Amino acid sequence: MLINDLFRMSFHNLLLHKIRSSLTSLGIIFGVGSVISMLAISEGAKRQSLAQIEAMGIDKIILYSKKPPLTGKNDSSTTQGGTTEDYGLDEVDLANLKKFENVDRITSIRNSRKKILKGMTRLDILLVSADPSFLEDSKSVLIEGRWLNRLDEKNTTNACVIGKDVKRNLFVIGKEGVVGSMIRIENSIFEVVGIIENRLGTQFPEINGPNDMIIISKATSENLFGKNAYQGQGRRNMTITHIEHDVFIVKVSDVAFIDDTAKRIKGYMDKTHQKEKDWGIIVPFELLKQKEQTQNIFTVIMGSIAGISLLVGGVGIMNIMLANVYERRKEIGTRRALGAKKRDILTQFLIETVFLTVLGGAIGIAMGVGISESVTQYAEWPTVYTFWSFALSLIISGLVGIIFGTYPAWKAAQQNPIEVLRAE
Repeated sequence: MLINDLFRMSFHNLLLHKIRSSLTSLGIIFGVGSVISMLAISEGAKRQSLAQIEAMGIDKIILYSKKPPLTGKNDSSTTQGGTTEDYGLDEVDLANLKKFENVDRITSIRNSRKKILKGMTRLDILLVSADPSFLEDSKSVLIEGRWLNRLDEKNTTNACVIGKDVKRNLFVIGKEGVVGSMIRIENSIFEVVGIIENRLGTQFPEINGPNDMIIISKATSENLFGKNAYQGQGRRNMTITHIEHDVFIVKVSDVAFIDDTAKRIKGYMDKTHQKEKDWGIIVPFELLKQKEQTQNIFTVIMGSIAGISLLVGGVGIMNIMLANVYERRKEIGTRRALGAKKRDILTQFLIETVFLTVLGGAIGIAMGVGISESVTQYAEWPTVYTFWSFALSLIISGLVGIIFGTYPAWKAAQQNPIEVLRAE
């Protein structure tokens, strides 16, 4: 028989038994749907987590101050006015680390630990001082006004740059002309000279991201507040926290040697801060590699679990097609008696099976996309689709049809026309 005749006859038989054809495809539809949705969800989670790590910069090493554990020995002392704490990164560390080989520059950030209020409500906003290179090293962009310059540092001007979320929290939504406005923080008044936005979700340890910061120059901070930050209520409850630097963003010259540079920095910090563990270190490049490996393993596991459902669907197709062969014995016997060859019967049944599985795969892709979009809509979980997942699903669906449809098709082709017609 001509191949187009076989296709026409196969589709005609499928249309004659719509419910049976639909049930045959059901296992593939759910299998492919689960594969697409699981891969989209896992890929979305992977890209989101990796983007957060990349936002810190793979050519950076992040050093930060952290409060020593209570069991450790820190330089805390109690005075009549409250408690004084002295820990973390200092100017000596900054000067020595700048001399390290492969260190291009170091951007320091210091939290002034001042309360920022809107009315009587305290906001989750930090007033920080930072080097001019902070804008570049935090991967933020200037969306209005200007960035802090050397004159602000030299003249200790009360100029500040605010993050995008600070603008939303401190000013009326939709208000224009925020640049040039004044902000009062305790006894100091600052002029807003610029607004920045970080679109990558960059977060630094122990402090907020750039979008939640009010940034002033280091000279202005020391001129107004000195190097001591005051917290607490009432004079006797006041805590004087002496931290010279909260975060160092260490930019390396060559990423290829970032592991060696990080090891040398760790060795230096262990030696100079051996009395207490008052610092931490994050190497985004190492974290990125570890996260990629973990996420790849997670994706393989998710895909494997979803692939099992495809296997179960394939077994179901084989069972239904074997029953189909028994039900259509008279048709097979009549065709064989009229001259149809074994390969014609084999090809016809294979065409039917592959068509059902590929069609089920296409419907399953649409179902998987629908599930993923629902997750994005209601759980606010990012999902990412890739072309290879769609193509692979269709290919696998076709292979399932060939693998699990070959035996029923072979069984149909082996029917003896004389015995079949006599039995009927």
